[in-house]
Amino acid sequence: MVFAQEDTIETPDEIIINGKHYKAVDETKKESVKKKKSTPLDSSFVVDNNKFQYYNNWLSFGGGVQQNLTYGRTLGFAGGVDLNFHIKKHYLQVGALITGKRFASYNNYQLHLGYARRFEDKDYHFGAAMGVSYSWGFQVEPLDSVKTYNRYYSEPGLYIQGEVIKKVTYDVGLGACLFADWNREQSMMGLRFTLYFSGAYTGKRYKRYDN
Repeated sequence: MVFAQEDTIETPDEIIINGKHYKAVDETKKESVKKKKSTPLDSSFVVDNNKFQYYNNWLSFGGGVQQNLTYGRTLGFAGGVDLNFHIKKHYLQVGALITGKRFASYNNYQLHLGYARRFEDKDYHFGAAMGVSYSWGFQVEPLDSVKTYNRYYSEPGLYIQGEVIKKVTYDVGLGACLFADWNREQSMMGLRFTLYFSGAYTGKRYKRYDN
């Protein structure tokens, strides 16, 4: 009976068996890199026995003031709402904005869609978004020295905004939103008081069975 001897040589980068070269793989390093690259979308954590998920949608809305930069008018009212949702690990924002001389007297309506980023911990939420907008409404134009008329317009544009939220609970908070919108008809910027609600809450970690 004859046994063939296998000649094996190991180096930090490769293994040589019977003259053939094989690349050495560090299994520990390989698994570590794999874990860093693939954070599960359903990752969750616990705060005061309440379970929350990392990737979640949030809604913010509120009212404040805006300054029309094109026509140089005095400060007017601005009200808006934004829904931020995620596709895997990326966030998109869709929202609406209404502005005018005062509350319940509006002459500009806007819809917007953009890409959003966020940072949050148990005390604060910071969000920013940028994208395209579409505005329509009317401008008051002089017809003569006495009469005026409402000139209708509709224009595409660009918008940007950022919000800072102080959390009351992990998924509810209060804060402010700074925004700006540009189009060929008019440009404006403003500040809104904001209410914040997120969909991070998923239930209790431990259930209580009281008598």
